[in-house]
Amino acid sequence: MNLFSKSRAARDAIYNMVWRNPKGRLSAKLRKRCDKLPHNQRLTVIAVMLTAFVLIAFFVFGHACYRIGLGHSQQSLEVEHIRSLELPTLENDVQTVIPTAYDDAGMESED
Repeated sequence: MNLFSKSRAARDAIYNMVWRNPKGRLSAKLRKRCDKLPHNQRLTVIAVMLTAFVLIAFFVFGHACYRIGLGHSQQSLEVEHIRSLELPTLENDVQTVIPTAYDDAGMESED
């Protein structure tokens, strides 16, 4: 067993102990509790939870639309224009490039 498989086994053991086992126990308790509820009461609980979810979703959406209407949804951007570059002119002291008999790799060219 190499070091990689040992570390993977240790990581998996920690993951199971911290996340998977408590999650499984919690879901089992919740499932038992829901199974004990009568059908009408179960429908009532689901309807209340769905109503709360819809109201919260509408509130979040409405608040976002309100902020867009006020103009607070994004910060104002300052436009900065691109400045032109100074290009060399013929009046400036421009050095001419003299081709050599060798290229960049140090090899003599075939010309």
